[in-house]
Amino acid sequence: MMTCHRGSVALRFEYISKYIGSFEASTVRVGLYSDHLRKDGQVGTGTSKYIYYLTKELRDLAVDVVPLHKGENPENVDVLHDPHAPWNAPLRPRLPLVITIHDLAPATCPEYFDRWVRFLFLRKMRWFARRAGWIIADSNRSSQVVKTWMRPNVPVSVVPLGVESKFREVESVPPPRPYIAQVGVHRKIKEPWTTLHAFEAIADRVPQDLHFVGERPPWLKPLESYVASRPALMDRVKFVWPGEDGLPSLYNRTSLVVHPCPEEGFGFVPLEALACGAHVLARAPAVREILGPYGCYFDDSTSLPGKMLECLSDGARGTPRERSTQAHLFTFRRMAEQTLAVYEEAVQ
Repeated sequence: MMTCHRGSVALRFEYISKYIGSFEASTVRVGLYSDHLRKDGQVGTGTSKYIYYLTKELRDLAVDVVPLHKGENPENVDVLHDPHAPWNAPLRPRLPLVITIHDLAPATCPEYFDRWVRFLFLRKMRWFARRAGWIIADSNRSSQVVKTWMRPNVPVSVVPLGVESKFREVESVPPPRPYIAQVGVHRKIKEPWTTLHAFEAIADRVPQDLHFVGERPPWLKPLESYVASRPALMDRVKFVWPGEDGLPSLYNRTSLVVHPCPEEGFGFVPLEALACGAHVLARAPAVREILGPYGCYFDDSTSLPGKMLECLSDGARGTPRERSTQAHLFTFRRMAEQTLAVYEEAVQ
């Protein structure tokens, strides 16, 4: 768990400072598997956001980044990097390979994945964990899980991700009706049913509505049907998507952001919410590292209704400015610098 002080948090990032002076002169050429970038003009979240900002910041550091497609095995770069292992790198890479393992949810939370996905993911991950020259994890939690499940014989470096500058605390006009928000419902592991049932249990005791924020996948239809069949919910549960540019305003106006996902490699959503000064209630161990003393936490679905009531009653920890400051300790520039340090080590 991270400490509460700015300097201590920075130290826990495992920052490799001895290479910082050489970044401007770096001649390393990186082959970065980039198929997970969104192609609709949006940055996206998850892996797409990671690749987008890693590429941008590395190039700002004068690093030559060569986008690669899945399976490419070039010889005209110095190091290969699969930012979404184990799906992109060739089985037998010709050059030093760095892989990023965001989480091992198919191992730690198998109930959200079918048997074939679990088998294929873990089998391929073990293959690459033994053949990569270096492993990057987003958090101490992910690093510990990787070491436990994969038992790699190569170094594992913790390189936290960052938060975009647009996520800031600003003065906002209160919404017509106060609301609780869950942002991100595109995968079952994000647990929108947990949030819905918790809200249903407390709806008659709070003035807030519940907003599910994000693009709506087909598997969410049963949840939408459930809401439509409950008179107490149909007018109070909304499905909204303001677009990427609308998220900062949404975070600035919400009473509480609930993030019930049990496993994250890092946690963009709760960090971005905190960067806007929002009150965040989360579950995943990795998220507790980044929110530190300014987040609120729960351990299982049965405790969520009571915890939501407690958060709405007691208010957030610290001031909005303190919460935003905590979030902005995490920068994409630092992420790129640390990643470049890993590349420099991997090619030696």
